[in-house]
Amino acid sequence: MNRRTTLIALSASLALVAGPVAAQSAKSLVGTYTGVAFVVTDESGKKSDVFGTNPRALLVLTPDGRYSIIVMRETLPKFASNSRLKGTPEEHQAIVAGSLAHFGKYTIDEKDKSITFHVESATYPNWDKIPQKRPFTVKGDLLSYKVTAASGGGTAEVVWKRVK
Repeated sequence: MNRRTTLIALSASLALVAGPVAAQSAKSLVGTYTGVAFVVTDESGKKSDVFGTNPRALLVLTPDGRYSIIVMRETLPKFASNSRLKGTPEEHQAIVAGSLAHFGKYTIDEKDKSITFHVESATYPNWDKIPQKRPFTVKGDLLSYKVTAASGGGTAEVVWKRVK
């Protein structure tokens, strides 16, 4: 079992053992997080690490309600032309499939334990101006949430670890 699978299993187990997680305030979630896992489940139930086994990712939640998320595969291809504007179709496809970023404002609903990302702009433009609500749990330094309609299809389990 790799580190990410272990962390997801541990996170899910702790949530079940702990019962309902105490409501989190927006203030308690403020901070910087690194990505641990981005596991997508497709319509057939097959799970995959959409950004690879060691994703590079950053989530920043500011005290004034702003956020930014950047996620990418550990290994993205370099452009042979040394210009992102002159990449091949294959290079561009690999970058699009291997990265996702969005930013905007966020709100926390303490009653239903959810965070809503009010997307201002995204590299997946279908999310632009569309609120993205995510039920979440927090256990120690881990922030986990579910994406009910992942940008690549299916659902996703996302785990972030707070940077100290």
